Order: sequence, then structure tokens, then C-alpha cells
Amino acid sequence: MLIQAQQLAYTYAPGTPLARPALRGVDVEIGPGERVGILGPTGSGKSTLVQLLAGLLAPTAGRVLLDGVAAHGHSAAARACRRRVGLAFQYPEEQIFEPTVFREVAFGPRRLRLPEAQVEERVRWALQMVGLEPATMEQRSPLSLSGGEMRRVALAGVLAMQPQVLILDEPAAGLDPQGRRELLARMRAWQEQVNGTLILVSHNVDDLARLVERAVVVAHGRIVADGPLRRVLSDSERLRAVGLDAPQTVTLLQALRRAGWPVRTDRLLPEEAAGEIARAGRLLEAAG
Repeated sequence: MLIQAQQLAYTYAPGTPLARPALRGVDVEIGPGERVGILGPTGSGKSTLVQLLAGLLAPTAGRVLLDGVAAHGHSAAARACRRRVGLAFQYPEEQIFEPTVFREVAFGPRRLRLPEAQVEERVRWALQMVGLEPATMEQRSPLSLSGGEMRRVALAGVLAMQPQVLILDEPAAGLDPQGRRELLARMRAWQEQVNGTLILVSHNVDDLARLVERAVVVAHGRIVADGPLRRVLSDSERLRAVGLDAPQTVTLLQALRRAGWPVRTDRLLPEEAAGEIARAGRLLEAAG
């Protein structure tokens, strides 16, 4: 699915003394099968942006097109396009309300009035996609699960709708490091299996580096950077200008570069930085 935002603007509480512009004239295009990270300081407008892209909010000005169809229209085509976009909010497990895991994941497909056999197939596929075994999980109460398991159940409910676009707003917030890596790996596997579009909103550079290839930086309601992830996150001067810190690995590598080490400064993950430092150390040793 091709997503196009054209001169997108949104104001909270318009026409009142509390009016607050969240987005101002945003233009962005996300193509089918892309993995895109959206980042920005608190209050930058990034969460508002993804809610507009998903059709949950109607813009104050501008428009969102989903495969050329106005996302906020009332036509059958617009409704069909919106159903192809799945959005998981931060802490999605707080929205769980059904008594069993099966019924929770089946809720969306059943609202589509699908045959029960198809609902069951979707539920089991979605649970497996997030790393939960259907046979042992389906009849359990979500309230009996760990926090990480509840997060996976909530995401399975989104996947069971079989979206072409999956938007994740801080999906790994509150999880331990192993839980973060496992969840992100599952979302990467989903994207590769269905060739879907993945949009990740996150403050965590590690999450972005492990999952996406392109970064869009939002600040003061505008897009201030858009390009390959490594290039965007290596531009520490631009990041600081909008209130973001460069990744610690980039800061370290830039300091070594200034000290004369022959290192690349676009290594984002700790293991990548360690390998780059070791490589540069060998070069210096051989030259000295």
C-alpha cells in the first residue's frame, strides 16, 4: 500500500483558547514494503502523525491518501483502505477486555463477519506470528499472562486483521532487553512473510536500528529529516538542534574519529561499534 500525506495539518481544540497545532504542512510518502522509523522529541507530533496515517484522526487541513483513496472519506473504498492499516498503541495490553486469549484475538475478525473457520485460522496464525503457541494459550485468561505475553496477545489481535500496513507506537516500551529483541524480531518476521509496510514510532535507537531502514524525524509539527536510518542518526548536529541525542555509539565513534581513529561513524548498534573499533585498532597497530 502506498501512503501519501499531503500538506497535512492537525490542531487540537481548534477555535478555543486551548488550541494547539500538532502538525503543520507535513508531506511524506511511504511505499509498499518499507520499514520506516518515526522519531522526535516529546510533543513533536509523531503520534498524531501516525494516527492520521491510520485514519483514526481527520486532518485539520491537507489529506492522507491510501493507494490513492482519501483515507478520511466515508466511501466503501475509504473504509476498506483503513481496514488495511493496523495501529498498535503504546501499552496495547491495557486495551484487552475479552475473557480468553482466543476471543481477544478473534474480536476484530469476527466484526468483519468472517466464517468461524476463517476466524480460527487467523487467530492461530497471528498467535504463532507473535511467538505464542495456540494450543496452550487460546483458552487462558489474558489476565493470567505475563506483561510480555499480554503485549504479544494485543499485537496478535492487530495482526489477525491481516493489515498491509502495521504501525507500532513504542511497541517494546517497558519490556526487558530480551523481550524487546524477541518482539522486534517477530515484527520483522511478519513484515518479511507478508511483504507488508512497517512503521515504528520509538525513542529507542536500538529498536530502530534493529528493525527499520529509513528514519523520519518530526519536530515542532514538521518533518525536519527523512532518509536512510544510518545517515539520519549519524547527523548529531541536526539531532541536537531539535532536542534529540545522537546514539551513544555514534557519539563515541565521532570522538574517536576526532582523535584520529579511522572509524566509520554510522554504526548504530553496540556490537557494530565494537567491531568497528576493533577493526580501526588493528589498522592503527599495523600502521604503527
